[in-house]
Amino acid sequence: MNQTRILKLNENEHDGGAVIYVMSRDQRVKDNHALLTAQQTAVQHNVPLYVVFNLKEVKNRAWEHYDFMLKGLREVADELANFSIPFILTSGDAVENILKTAQDLKAGSLYFDFSPLKSSRDRAKKVAVGFKGAVLVVDTHNSIPVWVASDKREFAAHTMRRKVHLSLEKYVVEPSMIVKHTVTTPHTIKSMSFEEAQEYISQIPRRGITIAAIPGEKAATKHLNDFIDNGLERYAVGRNNIVDDQQSGFSPYLHFGQISSLRIALEVIKHSDRRPLLFEEVKLASPGDTPSIYDGVNALLEEMIVRKELADNFCFYEKKYLSITSGPEWAQKSLAAHGSDIREHIYTREQWEQARTHDISWNAAQNQLRKTGKMHGYMRMYWAKKMLEWSETPEVALADCIYLNDAYSVDGGDPSGYVGILWSMVGLHDRPWFDRPVFGAVRYMNEAGLMRKYDVASYQRKWND
Repeated sequence: MNQTRILKLNENEHDGGAVIYVMSRDQRVKDNHALLTAQQTAVQHNVPLYVVFNLKEVKNRAWEHYDFMLKGLREVADELANFSIPFILTSGDAVENILKTAQDLKAGSLYFDFSPLKSSRDRAKKVAVGFKGAVLVVDTHNSIPVWVASDKREFAAHTMRRKVHLSLEKYVVEPSMIVKHTVTTPHTIKSMSFEEAQEYISQIPRRGITIAAIPGEKAATKHLNDFIDNGLERYAVGRNNIVDDQQSGFSPYLHFGQISSLRIALEVIKHSDRRPLLFEEVKLASPGDTPSIYDGVNALLEEMIVRKELADNFCFYEKKYLSITSGPEWAQKSLAAHGSDIREHIYTREQWEQARTHDISWNAAQNQLRKTGKMHGYMRMYWAKKMLEWSETPEVALADCIYLNDAYSVDGGDPSGYVGILWSMVGLHDRPWFDRPVFGAVRYMNEAGLMRKYDVASYQRKWND
């Protein structure tokens, strides 16, 4: 494995005991560099290996999201058992639980998987301060580790694409497999049962979301194979059509780490009749009018590597990644200049949440989100931009939009979702457009534009019934 995936969080060396992998963002056994690295260290020192997952209530998330996650984690626990690796489930304060578990198991090294979000990074840093052994973080979520892809916040997709192109060949490679762990634990393992975990999440609000995706690593792999057979060819030309939905459907699996973007890339590349453009040139692929596997591969790699990893780049290097102030200076000045513009409509968070606006297209998008935990990607742009247009201030619009995203979307609380909202509202990774009321120079969208492109009436009927 490329060692640049690993960052040390303290100066300590392995302190003689067991190795623990603290699983969080990457909830899978296969293609998990953090798990692989942890096992390599355990084998090197001839010590036991454990995987620990801490369950904690996250603000605004729904019971349905936790249920999806726990079903996937149960599969992880079963698969780890096949490799003689114990899975330990805890709940409550993460730092306290990780340090106590490490002490109980006499751990000498701790490995974390990587997230660019502040809560995850702060947790790992606090553990690194309080633990006497080595603490390391491994980026197994991105195809190219975020700190390798770029050493700064990138300006836009085209600057990120250039850097991805330079590193792609070295990182899009088949990872090793974990092996059966031969050193067994001498300790009594205290773990929350999955029945107790279900009881723990019972206090979290249910929102009536019906998640179509089947949770777990096996289902994610099956979905990948089905997509390659039935969706990849049409993906490039069909993914933006809000009625004939040809989107990939990977987002729930990627968000919970039930499949890796690396695995998806490796598998789809096998089906192309030539090397994807991202390996060959630094430019955005332009699909032809006729569906093709090659165009589908190019489009998917653009979304899943360039755009998705641009989102991690932003959240990693921008401390205020949930603020209007994270937008480009031109957008901040433009929105401020139009702060006193009259809004034709102003809605409350409750009205937004219940899809009670005058705009039936917006209502349809919100209803899709409420009912299914997802929203068509093209409609997400419209949804966020109309919230900017019909809120008292951009700050209120952003807060309400993030709330709805996290409360309903299966992949809420994700860098990609946050960056998509900021692109729509504050021009992040975009350029200035024509000046207009409320929006200023931020790119504008309206319902007439939707109707020119797609059969919006069908979309409205489907989700407003």
